[in-house]
Amino acid sequence: MFTLDTNRRFKKTIITYLFTTIFLYIFSRIYQSQSYGEVSFFMNYLFLIPFIGGILLSIILKFDFSFSRLSFNLWNSGVAVVTAGFLLRGIINLSGRSTTFDKPYFYIGTLFLVVAIINHLVMKVTKNK
Repeated sequence: MFTLDTNRRFKKTIITYLFTTIFLYIFSRIYQSQSYGEVSFFMNYLFLIPFIGGILLSIILKFDFSFSRLSFNLWNSGVAVVTAGFLLRGIINLSGRSTTFDKPYFYIGTLFLVVAIINHLVMKVTKNK
């Protein structure tokens, strides 16, 4: 039963991150094509955040079955917050402006990712005792 749940969770994670990556790639290309010639690094590479986040999470889930629900949720939240920060920065850059409003997104998203890894390592150590 444990292996079946883990395999289902692994497949669902891969599919979710894959479709999110594809959607954001298409969205960013369409949005940028309507931007009157403006270009944004953040909008160009928006799709890479869930792609890289999904690959790293898939590697963790494939080789370590003890990834807790809290760590899993924190990881997904961190990827979502960083993606939202990239989207916000890309939209503002395409409008011809610059901003620092996106910095909290990157700090909070990174914090979620780090806390997810720390929580995973703590749970692993306490489980082995």
